Amino acid sequence: MRFLLALLVTLSFAGCLTEVDCFDQGQLEAAYHSGDTDAAAANAASYDRGRTIGLDLTRADGERDGTSEGQTTGHQDGFSAGYPGGYSTGAVEGRSVGLSDPGACSTGAAGGYAAGSADGYSDGFSAGSAGGNNDGYDDGYADGASTCSSDGGGTGSDDGGCDDCEISGRTAHTEESPPSRSKDEQVCYDRGYARTLDNTAYQRGLADGKLANLNYQAGYHATYPAAYTLGRADGVTDGYNAGYHDGYSDGYDDGFSVTYDGCYGGAYSDAYDDAYSAGSSDGYSSGYSDGYSSGYSDGGDC
Repeated sequence: MRFLLALLVTLSFAGCLTEVDCFDQGQLEAAYHSGDTDAAAANAASYDRGRTIGLDLTRADGERDGTSEGQTTGHQDGFSAGYPGGYSTGAVEGRSVGLSDPGACSTGAAGGYAAGSADGYSDGFSAGSAGGNNDGYDDGYADGASTCSSDGGGTGSDDGGCDDCEISGRTAHTEESPPSRSKDEQVCYDRGYARTLDNTAYQRGLADGKLANLNYQAGYHATYPAAYTLGRADGVTDGYNAGYHDGYSDGYDDGFSVTYDGCYGGAYSDAYDDAYSAGSSDGYSSGYSDGYSSGYSDGGDC
């Protein structure tokens, strides 16, 4: 049934998957190239606008950008440089604290005891139930057979099943409408436009305009080095602190886990053994009862 439903869904969407051929050497291809041409013109206009703005910037603009970009780049470089050392130091200290955390052992022991008790009882119950079921069945069958008389028997019945059932086929309904040529032309135009459009054209023009602007460049290079130095110093401190925080957290978790796992394992083993014995006893009783009932029914089926 699931296969038929999937087939119907597939067929119902088959008509929606027709691909528009934008290279038909006809009107559709012409629309595609028209989109391509318009996008190229838009790129050129964006580039020119950006370059014009870049050329019109002043020395003060260059000083402002040099300060901003110098600080940003310096901070990024300093952060990358300071982070590893902070992480390493934090990881060592955090692991030491995690290893000695008294809560790690008590929590691990409690978790191990709970899990060991549950697993031990479950496994013991299953094993005891299987043995009890066999013994109970044998005893029940013998007792059931002793009640048989000569007039026993029974008749079966046919519930009809689904022998007369049929899977009715259903043809997926599809409606075909002739493709609108103007719509397809728009699809091809959009594809050509999207393929050629350059979203970086303005920024490229602006960068080129700044580069060609001598006044802007003089102001930029006058402030960038000092801003970079200050930004890097701040970045080293921030990177070290962030690395220490992350390293301490990871180290603590690692140390805590070592102690937790050690206490968990010992508690689990002890609890498992105790619970297995109790589960086996309860399982045998339950299995025996179920087995006896089944055996009695089968033995008494004369």
